[in-house]
Amino acid sequence: MKKENPKLCTKAITLPDGTRKYVRAKTKEALEEKVTQLRMEQRAGVNIADNTTFSEFAQMWVDVYKRPHLSKSGLDDLLRTLNRLIMPTLASYKLRDIKPVHIQRMMADISGYSHRSQSKALATARAVFDAAVDNNIIMRSPVPTTLKARGKMTEEKTPLTREQTDRLLTAVEGTRAYAPVVLMLGLGLRREEALGLMWADIDFGAHCVHVRRTNVFSDSTNVVSENMKSAAAKRDIPMAPWVEEALLKVHRLDAQSLYVAPAADGRPMTPASFRSAWRAVTSRTTYDPELLGTPVPKHPEIIRTLDFHAHPHLLRHTCVTRWVEDGLTPKEVQYLAGHSTPNLTMGVYAHYDRAGQFTETAAKLRALG
Repeated sequence: MKKENPKLCTKAITLPDGTRKYVRAKTKEALEEKVTQLRMEQRAGVNIADNTTFSEFAQMWVDVYKRPHLSKSGLDDLLRTLNRLIMPTLASYKLRDIKPVHIQRMMADISGYSHRSQSKALATARAVFDAAVDNNIIMRSPVPTTLKARGKMTEEKTPLTREQTDRLLTAVEGTRAYAPVVLMLGLGLRREEALGLMWADIDFGAHCVHVRRTNVFSDSTNVVSENMKSAAAKRDIPMAPWVEEALLKVHRLDAQSLYVAPAADGRPMTPASFRSAWRAVTSRTTYDPELLGTPVPKHPEIIRTLDFHAHPHLLRHTCVTRWVEDGLTPKEVQYLAGHSTPNLTMGVYAHYDRAGQFTETAAKLRALG
């Protein structure tokens, strides 16, 4: 015989608009505890009748707090964090019903992601709930202050050596990849900045490049815009002699397009055309020592000359690291890299070359006595 559910204890709380909110619990003690909590929230100005879900409020938070102030790439990154890492767990819950245990569940659900991704999810969730507190929807955030992201830490990027950069430039000379490689490796441009650069932005007389626009990829499309990643991204970068010489060579061979690193049709590169251009790097790369120096099957004109992995962001990382190693001040490097703060410059990009710099570091320490 099916056991009947025990009768719930019920009590009504009068709301400011005269309507009633009914509170239910299994015992009188639990009911009084709920009522006491709700009345305390009422006195604090919280709207205890609010039924907004996390998904509804998060969308409003993005539109009001974030969308007006973020670049397209920044907004896309935020939406990826929300939609991929947070919404699957919290979307359907009412804000007022979310407890610390639900946040712990969210973090458990994304435990397979990197430490960086988990940190972004946790910070975003905190920001959404803090805004809900500010708007009197909840009394306090359910995100525990002691909760920390876990996950695998991103490995420190090792910049290319000077010998590797020379080999890379030689390998891709004459291909569609040459111009973006020069721009990222020699000027520290982000990929989207390199692909948005126009010949009008280069002042060969003043030996300077004016970074003013970006080519933003989104799925299979792209948009060239003057809406930079941040105010600091708009900058002027002096050209080293080898960079200027390389760009003059590109200009003499392919000056029909308005863009320094265009697709084959002269228009700005799309995600597909960039992948096609970057094959000039990957097709010449092998990790098998026996294949180094041999031609690629079906493309005998292409010789495998690279035995290291080179991706676009590593080239920028290498350039910024070289600036630090060559003695530029942190503020100079911050400006040239287009960073908003020096912490990012020195903490992420200024790689310590343990093999090459250990002797120099040891000499400095010994000199201190």
